[in-house]
Amino acid sequence: MSLQDATVIATLVVTDLAHAKAFYGETLGLEELGRLSEEESGTAYQCGGGTYLYIYEREAPAGSTATACAFAVDDVAATVYALRERGVTFEEYDIPEMGLKTVDGIATQGPMQSAFFYDPFGNILAVDNSTRVLESLG
Repeated sequence: MSLQDATVIATLVVTDLAHAKAFYGETLGLEELGRLSEEESGTAYQCGGGTYLYIYEREAPAGSTATACAFAVDDVAATVYALRERGVTFEEYDIPEMGLKTVDGIATQGPMQSAFFYDPFGNILAVDNSTRVLESLG
């Protein structure tokens, strides 16, 4: 068995589901699908390309220092601009050992562009052009 054709569902931990729904639904503009079951304390969102984002509530945040979820977009600069208009703050990084330096919130590494921001619960999110870059490899 291979996962080659499996749909990928990103899962994030939040500490306040109502606040998370406002951020992911209103600020980021994702369409909420609802709970996966009556027992679940989270909610799912439809994203592009047959992908989904699932958020669930627990008392403590996940605490990861890595990017938890990236949204692949066609135009990183336009997306950053639109999200800033909705109140999203993008991070500025200068990490020479990783070859990562942002200019106005956007890092360019060869053909790859990325911009990073936090959700209200400390999850690091990104917008990037990874789909376009990955398609050029195939």
